[in-house]
Amino acid sequence: MITPPKPPSRPVELHPVGRADRAVLTNLGQLFRHDLSEFYRHLPNDDGSFNDRSVDLFLAGAAPEARGWLITAAGRTGGFVLTAADPGGGRTISAFFVVRALRRTGVGRIAALEVIRMVPGRWVIGFQRYNPGVQEFWSAVATELAGERWTIQDGPAPASRPPDTFITLDLVRAPWPGNRI
Repeated sequence: MITPPKPPSRPVELHPVGRADRAVLTNLGQLFRHDLSEFYRHLPNDDGSFNDRSVDLFLAGAAPEARGWLITAAGRTGGFVLTAADPGGGRTISAFFVVRALRRTGVGRIAALEVIRMVPGRWVIGFQRYNPGVQEFWSAVATELAGERWTIQDGPAPASRPPDTFITLDLVRAPWPGNRI
């Protein structure tokens, strides 16, 4: 079977989400929730939309420390990243999505590395092991950022699904000229 080639994927850039990006983020959030519906066993609402709490809270400004970026690849919209303060200190990735056409092209890896490198310190990255490939992806990102200095553990199991898994790493700012430690 012959498949079409993947779309161009370089350069990968992150663009801070602003008010003008509301519709784009909302639309990408629906694709994100659709992807997760397979694993969470969620059905859409009667109007065909999915609930997307992380995007809704971000757009509502409910967490002033939350940050969002649109991911572009070769100048085209390719996904988004949302980060928030972690209750245990540091930052967390609250939502991470790359459109299917750009998966396994390195776009997600580049975006994840760039976002985490923006804010040195403690990071907690949650995911679901039953989502194929996600543990391998985040483990590779953590190793590239922190070598072997990261941990992985399962969180408490919610009543409706298996537990989330969390990778924790501490990205220490490297000493260099002009960089205060």
